[in-house]
Amino acid sequence: MNNASSMSADVVSLCAYAKINIHLKVLAKRKDGFHNLESIFQRISIADYLSLEKSSDSRSCTVESPLMPLPVGNTLTEAWKAFCNVSDVDTGVRVRLIKNLPAGSGLGAGSSDAAALLKAANELFAMPLSDSELTTLALQVGSDVPFFLKSSAGIVTGRGEVFEPIRARTDCFGILIWPDVQSSTKEAYELLDNQKEALSHECEAWGYEKLAAQYMAPFKTWRFVNDFQPVLEQRYPVIGRVRKELYEQGAAFAQMSGSGSAVFGLFSSESLMASAFQVLAKRWSWCKPFLLLA
Repeated sequence: MNNASSMSADVVSLCAYAKINIHLKVLAKRKDGFHNLESIFQRISIADYLSLEKSSDSRSCTVESPLMPLPVGNTLTEAWKAFCNVSDVDTGVRVRLIKNLPAGSGLGAGSSDAAALLKAANELFAMPLSDSELTTLALQVGSDVPFFLKSSAGIVTGRGEVFEPIRARTDCFGILIWPDVQSSTKEAYELLDNQKEALSHECEAWGYEKLAAQYMAPFKTWRFVNDFQPVLEQRYPVIGRVRKELYEQGAAFAQMSGSGSAVFGLFSSESLMASAFQVLAKRWSWCKPFLLLA
């Protein structure tokens, strides 16, 4: 999982790193109601922090999240329930979550948290499940949860469960801005589906070879897209304004991540990023520098 972690007999602590979507095509709707996707996922250095310890309560999961209240039913409790259903654990767990990533941002925060819990639980209980079994459980929680059990960069297809790794690039510096807009994945799909019906055409996949070649090309030549971006920028113009400002401050590539609303900009040097960050951090309350993780 490429997470910094520490483990004792009864406690596991690790990072739940965010991801950005460098490319995201939404393809045909499937018979099961999900859409097929084609995306490049890249893990970044901004993370939530999770600590898991055993409790005496039988198979319960108590979550403490002091920085951001969570609903009773959340990805952590869902992941724990899935873990219990296929393992023979007879104790409960207590989770302490330091939540740095905003909800409704397109950064995969809830999915990364769920994957972190699955891995932490597997370590805490002496690894009763194989990697393939954990991946199956991850998919029960959410389509993109399996990615966070794998490497730092890859091409994701299917409904999110098919993953092909690519060599992660680390030759740039990023700025991530969340414009304080809660973007619902359900809303984003509805907006996109309505637009596709109006245009009456089906988006074509790029394919692994084209994606991998483009990924390794210079950032300024990237032609990656996010199918959600146009409809979300129309609904929330502030998203487009963030992207414009990132380009104005020297980003080589800037795009919305996932179904929104966070926007990232990639810069060719640390000095360019630092200069841009000085300006942008004064304009946007949630503005953070980041690195691409290898």
